Amino acid sequence: MANNFETDDLTGMFDTNDIEQNKALTVVGYIPLLFLIPLLAASSSKYAKFHANQGLILTIFAFVSSIINALIDFIIGWIPVIGGIISGVVSVALGVAVLAYIIIGIVNAAQGKAKKLPVIGDLLDIIK
Repeated sequence: MANNFETDDLTGMFDTNDIEQNKALTVVGYIPLLFLIPLLAASSSKYAKFHANQGLILTIFAFVSSIINALIDFIIGWIPVIGGIISGVVSVALGVAVLAYIIIGIVNAAQGKAKKLPVIGDLLDIIK
């Protein structure tokens, strides 16, 4: 059975010097909105662009998650007791998912690996 949380290691596609020179920059790119730092600071680095793209996907995921959370809170949050519970559970689940993706991305980048984020990593390929 395939593990959806284990993604292919694409590190071999990148130059080892490029990875070593830009590893620190790529770590920062997994903090939502800060994907611009590796993109702009190392614009000629394919490795930095790979991680900037993953950071962009994570930023979009975090933004969409906050909208979904707000909508659920607005739609069912007014229901006494159960609405607040459901809204709270959804809020925690989405927050944990975003935090988990941030940690996964930072760990991969810090280790010099080029691995896409599980589940959402293949959604967009904008930065090349």
